[in-house]
Amino acid sequence: MNQLKAVLSTLTDWAGISRPTLKNVDEELPNFGDDRAVEIVNPGGTSQIRTLKIPSNATTTGYNIARRTKHLTTTDREDIVEVSVSHFAINFADVCIRLGLYESAIRNVGYPIIPGFDISGTITSLPPSSNFKIGQRVYGATLFGGYTTKLSIPINQIRVIPDYVSNEQAAALPAVSLTALHALMIAGFPVIGKCDIPLGKNKSILIHSASGGVGGMLVQFAKLCGVDNVVGVVGRKNKVEYAISLGCDKVVYKEGKGKKEWWKEVEEANNGVGYKAIFDANGVETLQTSYDHLDMCGRLVVYGFHTNLDNGTSLSPLSWLRMIVGFLKMPRFDAMQMTLDSRAVLGFNLSFFENETELIGDYFDTITKWLEEKKFQLPKVNLYEMDEVAQTHELIQSGKSIGKIVVRTNKNELK
Repeated sequence: MNQLKAVLSTLTDWAGISRPTLKNVDEELPNFGDDRAVEIVNPGGTSQIRTLKIPSNATTTGYNIARRTKHLTTTDREDIVEVSVSHFAINFADVCIRLGLYESAIRNVGYPIIPGFDISGTITSLPPSSNFKIGQRVYGATLFGGYTTKLSIPINQIRVIPDYVSNEQAAALPAVSLTALHALMIAGFPVIGKCDIPLGKNKSILIHSASGGVGGMLVQFAKLCGVDNVVGVVGRKNKVEYAISLGCDKVVYKEGKGKKEWWKEVEEANNGVGYKAIFDANGVETLQTSYDHLDMCGRLVVYGFHTNLDNGTSLSPLSWLRMIVGFLKMPRFDAMQMTLDSRAVLGFNLSFFENETELIGDYFDTITKWLEEKKFQLPKVNLYEMDEVAQTHELIQSGKSIGKIVVRTNKNELK
């Protein structure tokens, strides 16, 4: 039912029938301060994005704290800290939320929704038992509610920012690094503790979109885990140099080439042998061929479906038709054949991990340790202001963005 409502909402928005109800929220929730959040009123185009004020006695938060419609809470739980948010990042997942295509947002929150996962800022309130301090700079990941200036977040979902890292750099980090770590873990590369590669002799991996946010972290973290042949795939030739700078041993670019041509180069990059692991967020365009290029004991790790989605800012009937066709073309992996091939297909979405507090805490500890030791490059940041969120959605959806998009909540922010 929720999915059907999302479909109807995006269609009415595309047709110009539906627009956000810009009612005066002051009348609903009095006693406002200067804090703001950015909300998606209904599934649809960027016209569904609006800014709203936050009451002085409330904050935004993730669904694992409160499942209130507007993500506003006045919680005083002992494991929660309040953060004055200086920066938050924009992810492709946020675009999917706006289009009504993100299952965890529909299931756990609904609309209106304040999206956003990545934040950085300073602690303004915390329980007495906490090891943090008021005024400390922190970065973290919330389960939605991140497009805000004031956030309540569980202690295990934040860490202190090292002195050499700016707030805007830190805000670009959580979602992509957590995704990369979990992808490597389930692929058989235990990143927590000693990095080891236990399954088989083959240590070659293939990473699609190797110059992107998650892809770039996968490249660097894989090298930290001792992978001796990291092959990256990028869309454009001008991204090859950057992928190599991240640690790729070989890079294949797709620009100006047919599918068979660049896949042949992928094979040659590993001397005609299949890969131990392939990391793929492309969806229908590459999933089957990725699986076909696995070696024995190989694992295909899936964490997105970019080519299944339309690139329009709102979804028309034709957009939905194309997505349905893409869904029908999705490969169906047979369990018996996978047994015979000794291959596996694994998928995940971290936005459902509300109960995996220990796992997420361990990942954060690993990321922070490597960050303090300066073991990896931070994502490139493109900085925007809070009133430019709609513009950032259009940019990231166009596929022309380079690096990580980060929004500054305060134009006078120094960090």
